[in-house]
Amino acid sequence: MPSYHEVRLYLGGIWLLIRGDARGLRPFDISDEGVLRSFWAIAWCAPALIVGWIFRRMEYLHHFPRREDYSFIFFLKMLVIEAAQWAMPAVALIALGFILQFMPLVRILIVVRNWFTVPLTYATYFILAPVTFLSNQQGGYAKLAGYSSIVLAATILITALFLMWCILRTVMGGPVMIRIATLGLVVLAEVMAVRELEAVMGVSLT
Repeated sequence: MPSYHEVRLYLGGIWLLIRGDARGLRPFDISDEGVLRSFWAIAWCAPALIVGWIFRRMEYLHHFPRREDYSFIFFLKMLVIEAAQWAMPAVALIALGFILQFMPLVRILIVVRNWFTVPLTYATYFILAPVTFLSNQQGGYAKLAGYSSIVLAATILITALFLMWCILRTVMGGPVMIRIATLGLVVLAEVMAVRELEAVMGVSLT
């Protein structure tokens, strides 16, 4: 598992890539072992994931109070969904790299995407999840929390897409349409996989 010092280097590299500085690629290991090691980013997200899953469980019980499934089974389902959220973008990048002919960049894109997800996960689960939970409760603050959750979700989404676009511009260069296709299809693959799994596993809130 990468140390705290290594993770700081990775996040510093991502910040340089966002700013358009290709020197941000230096900290990343893009060997086969380095690509696999980048999935240790999931472990660094664990505290945020646990917090997010707890709030999701409380939301689920609020929506479906008569369902009697155990919390352990619920969290196991969330773990499977989270694994899919990490696997699908990698699969999509490999497929797009083959189709759009940027296979030499696939490894670095997978590694950078994995470490970019760490701060994004904390922003989503430590900030957005509690506000979303409050928006579903009764009381005078629920309406305010509801508006706040919409604004926060939109802000996090737009910011994440913009920052990822900056990274793609630095790492890939080349035609704009290829970067648009890469960003759009990777996000679409992740969202579709999550929605389908949530429906199949019975943890969807809709």
